[in-house]
Amino acid sequence: MGSKANIYIDQGTDFRITLEMFDGDDDDLVIGTFSFFADLRKMYSSKRAAEFVVEKNENDITLVLEADITANLKPGKYEYDVLMRKSSGEMSKIVEGLAIVIPTITEV
Repeated sequence: MGSKANIYIDQGTDFRITLEMFDGDDDDLVIGTFSFFADLRKMYSSKRAAEFVVEKNENDITLVLEADITANLKPGKYEYDVLMRKSSGEMSKIVEGLAIVIPTITEV
């Protein structure tokens, strides 16, 4: 089981959150050799509401949703998780939690 973390997404804006994966002291772990997948759903059994773009860095990953994607999300609670596939094929859930979409008042 992965760790738990709730996130907040402002509707109609760009969303980015960085997750530190390694402390940088473990030279045996190369984040570039792993694949990451992350979805947002109203509940586990529902259709995908959005798929996060996952950007890999040296020791962390960043989950990204562009403003045009968040604009189409209805305010409220969603569920999300992030899966990691190692080069061996082993799949692990690294984080899960609630994603709360907050309505944006200002119109641009």
